[in-house]
Amino acid sequence: MTAEQVTDTLVLPKFGETVEVTPVEAPVDRQDLRRRAAVAACDAAAAVATAAALGWVLDSLPLQQALAVPAGWTITAWAVGAYHRRRLKIRLGDARGLLLTTVTLLAATSVVATLLSLSGARPLILAAVPATAVAAALSRVALRRFTRAGDALAAAPLVLYGPQDAVRRFCSAAGRDRSAPTIAAACITDLGRAGGDHASWAGGWDGPGGRGLTVVDATACPGDDPGAALDAVVDTVRRSGADTVVVTGHCDPDALRALSWRLEAHAVGVAVTPLWPVSAERVSVRTYGDATLVEVTPPRYDGARLTVRHLVDRAIAGLALVLLSPVLLGVAAAVKLTSPGPVFFSQLRTGQGGRRFRLLKFRTMVADAETLKAALATANQYTAGTLFKVRHDPRVTPVGGILRALSLDELPQLVNVLRGDMALVGPRPTATPPEQMRSDYRRRTLVKPGMTGLWQVSGRSNLPWEEAVRLDLRYVENRSLSMDFDIVCRTLPAVLSRDGAY
Repeated sequence: MTAEQVTDTLVLPKFGETVEVTPVEAPVDRQDLRRRAAVAACDAAAAVATAAALGWVLDSLPLQQALAVPAGWTITAWAVGAYHRRRLKIRLGDARGLLLTTVTLLAATSVVATLLSLSGARPLILAAVPATAVAAALSRVALRRFTRAGDALAAAPLVLYGPQDAVRRFCSAAGRDRSAPTIAAACITDLGRAGGDHASWAGGWDGPGGRGLTVVDATACPGDDPGAALDAVVDTVRRSGADTVVVTGHCDPDALRALSWRLEAHAVGVAVTPLWPVSAERVSVRTYGDATLVEVTPPRYDGARLTVRHLVDRAIAGLALVLLSPVLLGVAAAVKLTSPGPVFFSQLRTGQGGRRFRLLKFRTMVADAETLKAALATANQYTAGTLFKVRHDPRVTPVGGILRALSLDELPQLVNVLRGDMALVGPRPTATPPEQMRSDYRRRTLVKPGMTGLWQVSGRSNLPWEEAVRLDLRYVENRSLSMDFDIVCRTLPAVLSRDGAY
């Protein structure tokens, strides 16, 4: 039993009615090849542009050595698996692959320079490789932003398989990720047993991004041929060109194995969603007798690696304060000359371990903003949470509005990073004392608050409070160098878009 494919509205056939399905095979392998070739081409173009620029800027860097970087970068990226199909299947911008390529190429060029005693290798190592990494990251971000669902470079779509509630939860979570693959169809395993819910699907239901979602009845009713429900899934996969079936919610192991066998002939994989959002770095698979176990290791909030990370944050913050000193002085003068009151605004915030510290910002409101806060309580859009945000806040000065739109008011927090109160990447610090936080939100204090984070690059003040909490907890549970690198790469486009900045 299947459903007719729709875009805006959904028409379900009557139960027992036969729907003819025309199988259409999608060129999934060719699509993956295009994605990998596009990423490699972006990397090569970024490397060539960086080499040409450095060869012109640095007289001590011979052009022939600078041009060795593009070839070295491409070969190294291929060697470390940065262009592997699995790695680029979900995201075109693979932060972990970029970081691994950079570290490997730096190590390789250092060894070669030492063995061959190349006098021009020092600027090559100190300038060309990191600059190429930054250029490659920016080119991938641009490629990802210009790739939309249905494009030639879009990832192959997914087909969901599971009960209604689990399918809806998965679609809701996937809709928050703009880079996620398209969900082409949902094969509902309990549609035939829940007659009262047919109307909610028959009226049409949007998947992630507002795209129409094809709904297929894959219910194995008692007395029916169990293979008929699996036929509906296979036909849906063939029509949509999907290369993966995502099993949501609870599924009988025997039924799951039978489904994988049926999809095996079409080279379609089966993925099972975990119980909660967890990064791939924390997941490992091992066997225990005849059982297959998916083990989730606990996150680490201390250790030598984190100590090095905090030292690097402080070093970068100190360097940024020196390089941005003209900007800081200009902003300070603009604040002082256009509005009476102090240049900086400081407020007690909660940091790692519940420790309270004073956060620094450029003042963007009138001097008596705190006394006017009570009068705007009814306009607070975060009444369910601890933040206080008012769209078109009358307390914001004209210069303050510009600073907020460009996030320039946050630059003094580099001092907080230098002091060790904050990190460059992490959950935003809240003014709520730890004893007033609810238990799940208190987990944010397990790590240092950051100048930027998932909340900032995912919509900022446009997000509801519960979504902001979810993003913060996701970062705390799954943070890694690759996640930090990805957030940093997404910060500048998020700032320039001014989405949710007020």
